[in-house]
Amino acid sequence: MFILYKNIGSREVDENFIFHYSLLIENSLISKLDLSIGLMDEMGLKYGSTGGLTVNNLPIRLTQHGHDFASALNNREILEKLKTEFKDAPFKVIFDGSQKLIQHLAKKKFDDLLKEN
Repeated sequence: MFILYKNIGSREVDENFIFHYSLLIENSLISKLDLSIGLMDEMGLKYGSTGGLTVNNLPIRLTQHGHDFASALNNREILEKLKTEFKDAPFKVIFDGSQKLIQHLAKKKFDDLLKEN
């Protein structure tokens, strides 16, 4: 379910939500249940010719890229590095950097495990 409106009972659209939802779509971080990724209107939000917004309550899911990015952001160390070192970087740099950082941390853990044996 979308948290699309600013207040319960309000019909005032939360533009911040729309902005972030569109970024999720644009960067292929979410898809429909049939695994398709489409334009905004295919993903549940459609602007009419007068600017009105129609919401189609569509079930969505994280793609593998979405899960990978969420996994990296759930690591406090990685999140802090991204926020401080890459806060103004383009999304691709942040995404790729998050994956490299998580791979680096995993390699360190594997190296430590191999040293124990």
